[in-house]
Amino acid sequence: MTTNKNIEKYLWILTVLFITYLLVGSFVVSSNFIDLAYLLVLYYSIFRVKKISNKK
Repeated sequence: MTTNKNIEKYLWILTVLFITYLLVGSFVVSSNFIDLAYLLVLYYSIFRVKKISNKK
């Protein structure tokens, strides 16, 4: 169903935005570069999985 696919898509986007917000906020408060590394790993893994799933 189209409605369920849209809900899943928007829920995934909100989840990624929330995690991004938390990691950036944590970096601003603590100035710890490990938080930025976590953020980069998160986005790298998302793009990598998306690229792999598009090949199939």
